[in-house]
Amino acid sequence: MLGVADIAVMFNVEPKTVSMWRLRYADFPEPDVTVGGMAGWDPGRAEELRVWESRRPGQGRRSMLAEHVQETVRRTFIFRFMRPDDFAWAPIDFPGIKYEDGQLADGMQAKAAEHLIGALRDQGCEIVFQDPAIDAMQAMQRVLWDRWTAAEVGQDEFIGQLFDDHGRIYHGCTAFDAASYTGLRLAALGGEIRAVLGQSLQGPARKPR
Repeated sequence: MLGVADIAVMFNVEPKTVSMWRLRYADFPEPDVTVGGMAGWDPGRAEELRVWESRRPGQGRRSMLAEHVQETVRRTFIFRFMRPDDFAWAPIDFPGIKYEDGQLADGMQAKAAEHLIGALRDQGCEIVFQDPAIDAMQAMQRVLWDRWTAAEVGQDEFIGQLFDDHGRIYHGCTAFDAASYTGLRLAALGGEIRAVLGQSLQGPARKPR
């Protein structure tokens, strides 16, 4: 079987680029098998992959999470991370978060990343990476608070901080945007959000008080 690394060699790109293609483009050829989270394609489909790559759309298309996963991530941002009963730009809120002089206290960015990962897990989603050495919490913290480059996420994509030091989402962004950008940025790191095998996705639940 051809793995992600083999396809990367075919097109002289890094494996994380192939992983990003799989998430960004809904028409990327589906794998024939998936074992232990690792996808595999029949070698006889090499030409199909080459044809797809030759017709690959240009940069600038958004990452395509599975529709049900995308909706779960969006609702998790709304009900478990942001303030559903307040303005979209209100500071994030969840149990244990602390602010000092209107800014996130020390360690809160990491705590927020950990909370979001846990909230997604509660809703039946997990974050997995091609490289098992990548720390999911550190990656999520980078997704939420770092600036990115066009080389990492594609031309015409949003590269600014998704949330600022005051815990507010970038002006003009919504929970839907947050879900899309999170998927795109995780893909750039060789990761993805997916439904846990054998576990149904949960409906939205408001954060506990």
